[in-house]
Amino acid sequence: MLSLSEAARESGQSKSTIWRAVNSGWLPATRTYTGDYQIDSAELHRVFSPGASGGRATTLSMTRDATERVDETLMQAQIDRLFRVGELIRSELDNDRDVWRSQADRLRQLIG
Repeated sequence: MLSLSEAARESGQSKSTIWRAVNSGWLPATRTYTGDYQIDSAELHRVFSPGASGGRATTLSMTRDATERVDETLMQAQIDRLFRVGELIRSELDNDRDVWRSQADRLRQLIG
């Protein structure tokens, strides 16, 4: 089993490329109790084909289109999370508005 750094070194890819492949589901990995990723070297070589330079993977089997799909998936997930945050904020503001409105109504009743 390889860490993200070891997988990056062995595949000839950047650590962020390996992370994106793991995060998108293209490269299976398990999480340790410390939160680190562990990647099976066979799976690493399935996704990142080994090249001719001493066993190091130099040819990326994920095409540019696949990488773009990964990026689109990550961006869509971020957009979805931001929409949920916006909905939560709107809900909180609505609740606060309703609390202030009812308090103002009670004060008007006391005064009038």
